[in-house]
Amino acid sequence: MSRSHPVVTALAALLEPAQVLSDGQTLEYYKLDGLRPSRGYRERTRLGTQPLCVVRPRSTADILALVEWANASRVPLVGYGGGTGLMGGAMLRGDGVLIDFREMNRILAIRAEDHQAVVQPGVVLGTLEDALHGCGLTLGHDPWTLHIATVGGTISTNSLGYRGGQYGSMGEQVLGLEVVLPNGQLLRTRAVPKSSTGPNLSQLFSGGEGVFGLITEATLRVFPAPEARALLAFAFPTFPAGFAAVLEMAAAGVQPAMVELDEDFPETHLIRGRPQTDHPITLYLGCEGFQELVEAQRARACAICQRHGAKDLGEPVAHAFWEGRHRTADRFQRERLTNLKRGVLDTRPANTFDYIHVALPRSHVLPFRERALELCEERGVTVTQCGIWTRPELFSMALYNEHAETEALAETIDALLMLAQDLGGSMEYCHGIGVRLAHLLERELGTGLSLLRALKRNVDPQDILNPGKLGLGGKT
Repeated sequence: MSRSHPVVTALAALLEPAQVLSDGQTLEYYKLDGLRPSRGYRERTRLGTQPLCVVRPRSTADILALVEWANASRVPLVGYGGGTGLMGGAMLRGDGVLIDFREMNRILAIRAEDHQAVVQPGVVLGTLEDALHGCGLTLGHDPWTLHIATVGGTISTNSLGYRGGQYGSMGEQVLGLEVVLPNGQLLRTRAVPKSSTGPNLSQLFSGGEGVFGLITEATLRVFPAPEARALLAFAFPTFPAGFAAVLEMAAAGVQPAMVELDEDFPETHLIRGRPQTDHPITLYLGCEGFQELVEAQRARACAICQRHGAKDLGEPVAHAFWEGRHRTADRFQRERLTNLKRGVLDTRPANTFDYIHVALPRSHVLPFRERALELCEERGVTVTQCGIWTRPELFSMALYNEHAETEALAETIDALLMLAQDLGGSMEYCHGIGVRLAHLLERELGTGLSLLRALKRNVDPQDILNPGKLGLGGKT
């Protein structure tokens, strides 16, 4: 976009010219977040809206000025962190300005005695983790995008990481926030671990995807760096056997930081999309904390797994998994601009691939898995992986459709998500809603969605912040 465009001119005067980006290559980069056309998303043709421009604020004062300008000009604002969100939550749905928080990247304080870190929203998780290590602390939040994702982005999607079994989700680590509301007011919540003074307002913005306000500062709960760590890997004869071991560990109070039960279906083990019985089922565990705790958890976990027919695969296998858990994100970061240049938005993908992450009562996990496999077989969609992540209630599947029929894959995913809802579960535990799952949100929240819509109308009557996300106004 030309530097003479009225929006660019106005924002360059409001901030500094260097904070406003409008060249074609930059805007091309910001067309997409992690929601790709190769996913089972019906509206793939709506992906890739180019922002009018990108702004990079440096302070809360900049955000306040932007929100005031946006309300006066009626131009939507969409916040952007690391750009790895998988649900389209950081993409424009029409004309608007994208706010890249990368220059609001200061670690304001590490309060070791309080086990708190105070940071701006653009701080990259891996950078914060490195800084905390120097103080004998750890963030605890360790998603696949550790070296790309930002604090603000992961709070806004209530992200869950590999070590979530012990430390919880990003939203659970939030103690207090500073937020610029859509009406231009500045909200500060008190950074304490427990308060009984009404609803926890910080949690409104955890998973809120920037529709209720723009996070400008966060106080996070951090943890003592682990004194010891044990990494374990076991092979199980069947998925139910591995799941039974996970359940027994949970019942005994064994709470590893990392729990990942993977059921992989190599192509040679598939018959019309349904797995045969002889395929790998692997449980990876990561126990960490003070020495005695780690030793006790290791011993009990090994005994439980052996009781359920597991074979110990040895520490090298476990360490290889641990060291390789961020490689997908590193590859994503290298390829994102290259993929845009290849015309990824202009061509029909050769195949489609997607995944689901559902939360279920423990007693419904195995029945859900069985019915889900049947549904995929009936519809000709291939299942490449099933698994449990961090807790026995959290179940995931990876799905592949070699015929690139986006509608067929999208319909299958909807059927699976509605099945989870009908069993009393939730359709997503990790990545948020964005535009990808907004059409099923009313089915999930019921009257709760009406409540959120009323709140959105009250604080953002002009629908300035991230319109169309979470099914709240705008173009859905």
